[in-house]
Amino acid sequence: MLSSLLRLYRWALPSVRDWPGGRMPSSLYAYVLKVSRQQQVRLGLLTLAVFPLSLAPLELQRRIINYAVAHAAVEMLVALGGLYLAVLLVQGGLKFLRDAYLHRIAEGVTRLLRRKLVRRGPLEAAIEEGTKQAILSAESEKVGGFVAESISLPMLQAGTVLSIAAYMLAVEPLVAMVAIVFLVPSLLVVGLVQPILNRLSRSKITVVRSLGESVLRGDRDDPSKATDSDTLIDRIYDLRLRFANLKVATKSVNQLVTGLGLLSILLVGGWLAIQGQTEIGIIVAFMSGYERMTNPVRDLLNFYRRLSTMRVQYRLVADAFAQR
Repeated sequence: MLSSLLRLYRWALPSVRDWPGGRMPSSLYAYVLKVSRQQQVRLGLLTLAVFPLSLAPLELQRRIINYAVAHAAVEMLVALGGLYLAVLLVQGGLKFLRDAYLHRIAEGVTRLLRRKLVRRGPLEAAIEEGTKQAILSAESEKVGGFVAESISLPMLQAGTVLSIAAYMLAVEPLVAMVAIVFLVPSLLVVGLVQPILNRLSRSKITVVRSLGESVLRGDRDDPSKATDSDTLIDRIYDLRLRFANLKVATKSVNQLVTGLGLLSILLVGGWLAIQGQTEIGIIVAFMSGYERMTNPVRDLLNFYRRLSTMRVQYRLVADAFAQR
């Protein structure tokens, strides 16, 4: 039985196989489609099945509080609770299947890049050994991980955000608009900081490769070359610290904005509830919905940062393979 399920899983969700042939495309997303078009379609279908389920818990929370609890309806409470549990199980199962497939695709692309570099050694003879080592280890894994998430992740997170925002606007427009406004500063901060992170990332990759080439050439035995290597190590240290400090600062601003959004729901929603213009269940559902919405927004912002960084990373890898 288990072996049959595994065969069905592998047939329905195939992994990335051998290199399809030809040169690496210059565009990151052209590469994504070249090596994993079939897998991206299946990931997209899994994603479409997942994100609509984000709305069901919000509506069930509202109904449990406003109808079952408010009217002391035990049977309705049990029924809604059972339905809530069923939604959580289905959603959890689909997310597990999707995440497991994401990892299969990521590892498949990583394997593909490593095979391409190893099997075609004479063609890539012009590539420095330090660059080869970097691609074989960390860089191929980063490209593989991004390829797996490149389409399905923004589809899932954007779909979740739009679905929850539409639900909140339909149920209580005023509270929803006030809360959604607090998402704008996060977008502005990331838009301002990301170009700086891109420059730091490109510099770090280049310096790491230079350090690897220096070590593989045995330059550390030469005192003057050893000093150059120490300089490269210090340069990497400085770049990584600057990169980390900017990321931490951006994360702190986003966390503050999330807290302000929740506070706005409490204040505006509480005032409307005191005036008899809304229900307590709506406030509870909106607070849960806002947290469910800010997490995908944060993931989208992180994805945008990764996309910008991976364009730099992929361009460097593609340029290395293009050397003759």
